[in-house]
Amino acid sequence: MTSSRRLSTGFTLVEMVITVTLLGVLLAIAIPSFQKLILNQGVKTAAFDVFSALEYARSEAIKRPGETVTLKAGAASDGAWSTGWRLLNGAGTILKSWTVAPDITVTDKNGTPLTQVRFFRDGHADGAPKLEVNSATTSAGVDARCVKLDLIGRATSKVGGCP
Repeated sequence: MTSSRRLSTGFTLVEMVITVTLLGVLLAIAIPSFQKLILNQGVKTAAFDVFSALEYARSEAIKRPGETVTLKAGAASDGAWSTGWRLLNGAGTILKSWTVAPDITVTDKNGTPLTQVRFFRDGHADGAPKLEVNSATTSAGVDARCVKLDLIGRATSKVGGCP
């Protein structure tokens, strides 16, 4: 006597519908948390870019004796920190440039508009910029970051807005 048993492989339609429904519910719960995480990471990355640009400018000024190095706001010549910034040597040649993601704002918090910072051969700067990096999208739980220079030209960064 032989009995034929049927081997079943794969999913039934009911199993697949239940799995897709559970996956949809889990994604609906998780998506808002991911948006906040993405915004926070964008602010953190932009703040690090500002910090590293200031440190790089200081390093280039020390490395180039007798030459002043200038970090200018604006990816072109618009003078806005939110569009980016560029590093120029004493002759005005662009050494490096940075851009900012479109959903990030970089605001000058000095009181008087500051569109450039010059670094001299000993590493000190002619200004002490305070730049606040924040998300262009208002969202609870997204913290601004403050990047500023001290009196001898060293950059510091901290979570929270600039005072």
